[in-house]
Amino acid sequence: MVNFELEIKKINPINIKEMELNRYKINDDIKKSIILYNSAIGEIKKSNFELALTDLKKALSYNKGFSDAIKLIGLCYVSMKQYRNAEKVFKKLKKYAIYDSLANDYIQSLKIKSSIGKNVNNMDDINHIDSDRWNKYYTKKKSSTGKIIMVILSTVIIMGGVVMNYFYPKFIQIAIAKVPIETQEFLHKLSINNKLIVKQEEVDKDQSKVNDSLEENMVNLENSEKAKIDSEDQKIKSDSYKNNILGMLDEAEKSIGDGKYEIAAEDLINVKNENFDNDTKARFDKLWQDLRISGLWPIYNDGNKLYKQKKYAEALPKLKMTSQIDSDIDIMPWLMYQIGTCYKETNDYSNALTYFRQVKDKYPKTEYSSYADYSIKEIGN
Repeated sequence: MVNFELEIKKINPINIKEMELNRYKINDDIKKSIILYNSAIGEIKKSNFELALTDLKKALSYNKGFSDAIKLIGLCYVSMKQYRNAEKVFKKLKKYAIYDSLANDYIQSLKIKSSIGKNVNNMDDINHIDSDRWNKYYTKKKSSTGKIIMVILSTVIIMGGVVMNYFYPKFIQIAIAKVPIETQEFLHKLSINNKLIVKQEEVDKDQSKVNDSLEENMVNLENSEKAKIDSEDQKIKSDSYKNNILGMLDEAEKSIGDGKYEIAAEDLINVKNENFDNDTKARFDKLWQDLRISGLWPIYNDGNKLYKQKKYAEALPKLKMTSQIDSDIDIMPWLMYQIGTCYKETNDYSNALTYFRQVKDKYPKTEYSSYADYSIKEIGN
């Protein structure tokens, strides 16, 4: 039987960067669907299954063939105990060859899970019916007004007889003998019923203690299992995260060797602010230095050429990349002015003003400060 809780714990976000390592262009709708899928995983970790379902359904609106999202929707329904919805989703999942076998396993496990739930409910119904039968029986007996009066009368006689028996032993025997046979039988049955009630109460108390003990053990077991799963999940995440970082560094090193400096720069910039261990930090620093020495000027020259051709949208990422690789480059006043101009010419005035103001604030004594001031006024007009 499939452990659905473990299945959902094993789900990891999709690394868009890894998908683009071969530099194939990914459709924007697919990117949006992956971002929503990753967002849903975050909500699942917080047990916000409704929010996760919203994200996943929206992801499918961008990418109808997103089988991983379909699978995760089914697992969400299982976690919410909506087994019929889960089964419908898993049947859809069977259409995808890679998930055909797994979908069958999911569906079979759901049937077992559902049948167990039904058996538990049936037992509750049986206990409820037995309780109702006893209550009806007892109520029926109790509602017999004539017999109750006889019971009260007989009880008074018997209690009085107990006192009298001390003084007149034969009196009590005569008194009891005069109680109607029907009443004596009813008293006998009532006595048995009272004993049954007391016995049932004792059984219920014992059963309650057993149930409390079982519940406590189950809670402890679940907490222990959850802690184990969380620990394994954290280790998987940590290992996956480290492998992703190392993979990107491997790609950056290869790209530098192949002269693909922009690809290497993109990889290194993406991981620049991560917390590395000592060995990984040393490797990153070496690759960064290699990029500054070999790749900075080729990247800038490409951007500058496009800038002069007034291809501002194409020049912008290359110029920004240059400023990120070396913030102390000696042409920084000119470079920042170029970036501001690219933003201005592509109608992104907010970013344009940001860069022009930085030129004025950081490099007030350069000629580019006056150029930036003019551009600011031009945007204002």
